This record gives sequence, structure tokens and C-alpha cells, in this order.
Amino acid sequence: MTTIVEVSDQQILRALLAGDVSNRAVAQKLGIDDRRVDQVRKRAGLPRYMRGRRPTYSSWEEAFTAQSEPVEGGHRRWTGTREKCGTPVVRHQATIQTAYRVAFRLHHGHDPEGHLTRSCDIPGCVAGEHQQDRTMREARKAGEVR
Repeated sequence: MTTIVEVSDQQILRALLAGDVSNRAVAQKLGIDDRRVDQVRKRAGLPRYMRGRRPTYSSWEEAFTAQSEPVEGGHRRWTGTREKCGTPVVRHQATIQTAYRVAFRLHHGHDPEGHLTRSCDIPGCVAGEHQQDRTMREARKAGEVR
């Protein structure tokens, strides 16, 4: 008699975010097909599992700085991990965030409100001072300097 295991995408995602684990390890732990784990990983925009040791960082700032480099004009180029769609991402402990959100938080001292846009014309610039959140855009639109 075969037992069918009902596992939600949320359970799979929690297992993927619990640590740096492969699709196969999650599939075996949950008793499901590793192709399903791969589908959840892709839908969530998580980077592919990579074998071997990756650097561990003690803070978001250390992780961000180690994976980006300053360039002329106060801009910052991303040299680290990207999602399949090309978005730069920072991993610290078991959490992943876009480099844009991390840069904004490090520069402004608080999390951004809403979607971020770039205030410069340099594609892919991850400099914190070049990231604008909804509050900043609304203030600029209303004629307030912020």
C-alpha cells in the first residue's frame, strides 16, 4: 500500500529557507519528489543550491560590501549572487533579500516603504543613496525635498 504525502508549497519553502540545503535533501526530508522542490525554489526566486562552502558573513553590511564594489561617480556595482531573472540578492544566515533593499536599509537606517526605484541612470547600480522608496518618490512629487 502506497501512502500519499500531502506537503504544501509553504512547507517546502520553509525547509528550503531553514538552511543551505539541496532540493534532494528537502525532498527526502519531506518524502516528496525533488522536481517539486525545484519548482517551489524557482517560483520563490531562490538561487540554485551550490555545493561546497560559501562565505558566511556576520552582518548584512558585511555580506553586501563583500559582494559589491564602488565605481566612479558614487555608484556601486554588484559582483555577488543573482536570481535567475538577474536581480542581485544578498544572503545572510538563512535569509535572502534583494541587494537594493539591503543597500537602502544600510544607507537610510530603515526599511524601504514599497517598491524601490533607482535615482541614477546607471543600470544595476546598488548604491544605497541611489535607491528611492515610495515615501521619497511621493515627497519629491509633492515638491518636498527629502
